Amino acid sequence: MPIEIQEVLVQPLADVLARLGEGVAQAQRAMDLNAIATQTLIDNDPVLSETGLQATWYHMPEVTLELRLSLSLRRENQVTGGRVVASRLRLLAAPHNASVQNTQGMDVAGTSLLKARIVAIPPPQRLQAET
Repeated sequence: MPIEIQEVLVQPLADVLARLGEGVAQAQRAMDLNAIATQTLIDNDPVLSETGLQATWYHMPEVTLELRLSLSLRRENQVTGGRVVASRLRLLAAPHNASVQNTQGMDVAGTSLLKARIVAIPPPQRLQAET
């Protein structure tokens, strides 16, 4: 399956963080599926299944991200009948890379360092109806 790389210059910061979280979840899922496939191969092999061999499971208990971004605020107005009825600010982020630096003329001194941690937590306990 080919990987498609998309050059994104400016996106809302919330979207950037959401995509990073999705990427971490997809990586964990790929590791889980690999362990399941390995265990299936072991279980279906008469010689290996007799040895008690178990697949290795990998887990990312924490992922630390550091992103150098250019951040900006954009006011978005909702106009009805020629009048502004609502207004909100959106925080936009652009990655600091050679493309952005060359096309936008941004200097590394004008960027922000965003640090984020994604930490594994136990799943919530299911509520059981009292009988």
